[in-house]
Amino acid sequence: MKFSRIFFSALTGLLTSLILALTFFHYSTFPSLIDRLFLVLVPALAFGILYHQTFPAISTWTRSVRDRISILEYLFSFLVTLNLTYSAIGFLQPVLRTPFGMFLFAIITLTVGTILGYFLIQRAAQSFRTGFLSKPLNIILALSLPIFWIALIINAAQYPSMFTIEYILVPPIWLPLVLLTALASAFLALFLIPNTSSLITHHFPPSSFLHNLPGLYSAGMFFLIELIISRSLNHPALDHNTVLFESDAGPWMTILASPESAPINRAVHPLSLILIRPLVRLVAGPMGEHYALGGILVISAVAAACVFITWLFVKRATNSSTYAFIFAIFLGATATHLLFGSLAENYIFGAAALIFFFLLIQSNETHFSFLVPAGLFLFGITITNIAQGVIALFANKFGLKRLIQYSFLILSLGILLTMITNIIYPKHITYFFLPEDIAFEFNFVSPENAGVLSDPISLSDPQSITRKLNVVSRSILLYGVVAPDVIESISEKPPFPTIDLKTFDVREKTLASYKGFSNLPLVLWLILLGSSFIIFARNIRTSKHTPLMLGLLGALGFNFLMHLFYGTELFLYTSYWVYALVFFVGLTFSDLAEKAWMQWGLGLVVLTIMFNNFFFISSVFRALAPFYAAFP
Repeated sequence: MKFSRIFFSALTGLLTSLILALTFFHYSTFPSLIDRLFLVLVPALAFGILYHQTFPAISTWTRSVRDRISILEYLFSFLVTLNLTYSAIGFLQPVLRTPFGMFLFAIITLTVGTILGYFLIQRAAQSFRTGFLSKPLNIILALSLPIFWIALIINAAQYPSMFTIEYILVPPIWLPLVLLTALASAFLALFLIPNTSSLITHHFPPSSFLHNLPGLYSAGMFFLIELIISRSLNHPALDHNTVLFESDAGPWMTILASPESAPINRAVHPLSLILIRPLVRLVAGPMGEHYALGGILVISAVAAACVFITWLFVKRATNSSTYAFIFAIFLGATATHLLFGSLAENYIFGAAALIFFFLLIQSNETHFSFLVPAGLFLFGITITNIAQGVIALFANKFGLKRLIQYSFLILSLGILLTMITNIIYPKHITYFFLPEDIAFEFNFVSPENAGVLSDPISLSDPQSITRKLNVVSRSILLYGVVAPDVIESISEKPPFPTIDLKTFDVREKTLASYKGFSNLPLVLWLILLGSSFIIFARNIRTSKHTPLMLGLLGALGFNFLMHLFYGTELFLYTSYWVYALVFFVGLTFSDLAEKAWMQWGLGLVVLTIMFNNFFFISSVFRALAPFYAAFP
């Protein structure tokens, strides 16, 4: 027993010393073999002596800890945290730069993550017995998210010009130090868990955890999912050409995340530079030249926040955790959320502002101190979105006099803050209240640009009316939820050929269609949506959610009317109404929220849509990979 203790101490000391020599002390730069031996063996002897003397105390302490915590739950928490930290180190490797930076990040993340994970796993174990996870449907839905994430990583890795597995792997030179750090953090977490249990339980009581854990879990998983998509799509090539549904992802990454920013020169986004950019720069700033990683993190986090707010919204409406979990996943799995929750654009921020605004209305918030800042976010990110907020307030009996006062207050503050934005960022944003500046937007409705920038409806042309109604109806009711087989249009852009992805080709007047398997989620979604409209009409007088649903329908109606005249590639704007569809369906069936057949039916619809939209994202990867590869 004594020999084994000596041998184990010596071996552990040698491994520790060798890892440190290779990682920190530049072992390979010493030309002399003697110097190399002394560099490794002398510290190894010191470590070995220390380990030999402390092992009895560690053994005694370990036995005492084993009596106070569950080793199985601890190991599970540690391994999950290690896996996520390992990927995070790979993702942030350009930012961490040095072994010390990596060590500091790893030991903090591993220790804190293992401690919090241990208590979360304890709550989950309780939930398996009598709570949320005692339902098979909830387990299936919960497992679908990591499966989706892993499948997405495997799929993205097939296109090295977009994503390589090295993006989420620890560099080989750091691997020994990561293992040593993991061992140190394992012991540190093991020491801290018994000493922090009362503190964590006090601030995060079990009921609080169990109440919001499904929503936090779904948001956390969609954060990881969006990170992979975002890391794949946000490529420097997008600065060169617009290829993704006419989005401006490349310029917006520069505008929001780069140290210098760039002009927006679109009057319809008057306050983005002072509302969105500070948040993005808070994360991107410390990353220096790798600011795009910060932008990716913030965009993915905002997309995850949308999922969590959806959980809160539906949970408040129904008090059903399973039902709310289904709709949180539903929103996250829509084609719109998967794509625009990962692209460096302003759309996901606008969606988050709209979702939060409806959460305030659901809470019966009437104070201007809350509604005015929320309204400024709607207005400042995209000015037309304030109409959705005003419609929602009107439908929820805000009062005409107060509504007029509110609207003028938003407009006045919007003008003032736009002027302040131009002082802070000269010549970066135009003025929405100047006719010449706002006139640029009429390029997207002008008949003179028909077939290029615009496709306005013409009341004198029946064919135009039919086509436009078809385009707008599909874009609003279908495309944002269930992705179609998108159009891959050959564009005369360098490098040749370049693929433009579209749902409507304004030059050819062709619409994206549904083929093969995608018809199944389409039919299921249409049945669900059609049923919700019928039930709403039947219960309009009796439902307690009628004012909210009228507000949501008003938001949909506003977008429908506006896009009869404005825009060509309407999939670009779906973030501004898909949330309303999801909320509307969720509220319509709220009386059936606890019915098992309803939950299983909705779960089937959501899983089918998720499966379809996975292949939508895969098709986007496949189409863009040659363009990214050809970009210098």
